[in-house]
Amino acid sequence: MAQLSPAAARRLVAWAVGPCLPAWAVLLGLALVGRLDWTTAFVCCLLVFVLMAGAVLARLADFDRIIRYAEELLANPDAQAPLLEHSATAQRLLSSLTALRKLWADRRDEADALAKSRQDILDSLPDPFFLLDRRRRVISANAAARKLFELERPTEGGGQGFAGRDLAGVIRDPKVLEAADLALAQNRKTEAQFTLPGPVEYTFGALIVPLSATAQDGTALIVALNDFTERMKMDRMRADFVANASHELRTPLSSVLGFVETLRGPAKDDPKARDEFLDIMLKQANRMARLIDDLLSLSRIELREHTRPTEAVDIEGVLRGTSEFLDRQAKERRSSIVITATPGLPPALGDAQELSQVFHNLVTNALKYGGENSRVEVNADVSETRPAGMPGKGPCLKISVRDFGEGFAREHIPRLTERFYRVDNARSRQLGGTGLGLAIVKHITNRHRGALVIDSDIGKGATFTVYLPVAG
Repeated sequence: MAQLSPAAARRLVAWAVGPCLPAWAVLLGLALVGRLDWTTAFVCCLLVFVLMAGAVLARLADFDRIIRYAEELLANPDAQAPLLEHSATAQRLLSSLTALRKLWADRRDEADALAKSRQDILDSLPDPFFLLDRRRRVISANAAARKLFELERPTEGGGQGFAGRDLAGVIRDPKVLEAADLALAQNRKTEAQFTLPGPVEYTFGALIVPLSATAQDGTALIVALNDFTERMKMDRMRADFVANASHELRTPLSSVLGFVETLRGPAKDDPKARDEFLDIMLKQANRMARLIDDLLSLSRIELREHTRPTEAVDIEGVLRGTSEFLDRQAKERRSSIVITATPGLPPALGDAQELSQVFHNLVTNALKYGGENSRVEVNADVSETRPAGMPGKGPCLKISVRDFGEGFAREHIPRLTERFYRVDNARSRQLGGTGLGLAIVKHITNRHRGALVIDSDIGKGATFTVYLPVAG
């Protein structure tokens, strides 16, 4: 017989004493009425206990092992079945318990397989998707939802860390929460539209559908999100393009039309005036072409701003290429572009063509507003901290472009990245600016989940610093 614990031994002793009680009562009763002396009665009681212990305890020990086995199954479904030695009845009970355990294990495996299959189906859906219980708590979410709301936090047991959270802890928008409560209260489909704030805004439509009967896992509500971001940006892009183009193109177009009329009239036979007017018309036409190119470029960037690039980009190579491309322009202004990069600079996570456009715009602006006989300093380094507003954590790349021109007052800084905002309109147009360069820089930086920091003081030049995430 296997060694028993003290508690199990006490239990077995109690089981052995119980069957002896009737016999003990008879023997003690005979002793009380004088039919049996007390010594003989006590000896008989002891013999009854020994006989009962031999006949009962061995079989009851098997039942105690079954009880302990059942208790272990509650904590460990794969607990090892005990070895029974005496009781055939206990053996039958153990066989039935083992068969029941196998049935439970099969049902559990089926439930796990079904849950995994359902999760795989949900994860295959391209749109974010949630399952909620009647208390508005998250039961499950697909891969798109976990990625969008950064819910990929496995627990120690391998489960999903977001499970059990209230919907308000995931989507912090009162319209969606009211729609979910209404769907539960009235058992009808509801809809809501909301915007996720951040460097890049997302607009979603939420379709909330209650289930006619609560599922076995507690699912009572389905929340499906539909991304309206691209569609709304397209609508806004069309409206902005018409408004901006009509406003900014009016002046150069009027100038061209005016000079054409002059050339057809009073200056028709004046070669000097004709050459002068044609030169001005060419500049205005080039300005309109640059303006249209920048508007189209900005529209394309805004359209895919919510899609993060995934390439590894050699930032030092991009800066060297920008410097070579703008070398002629720098020499025309008798200026220089000085690039300093930390050795072993890690690659950035981004789009090489767009990042090239960012630094092309910043260096071009620095050459224009830095003045002649000056220099533009470009420094690339690793920053251990991220600026406010830049998502994520950990080190990032820090690329600054500095000029030594007149600079501008700090009150202009918050508005510099707005479309067509200029500190000095006349000077900007004279230098050939479209008013869209910094807006393009801002939107590209946002798409890369980076940040743009501007610093300037009058008489001290200006520094534009771009922060970018590190690849990998």
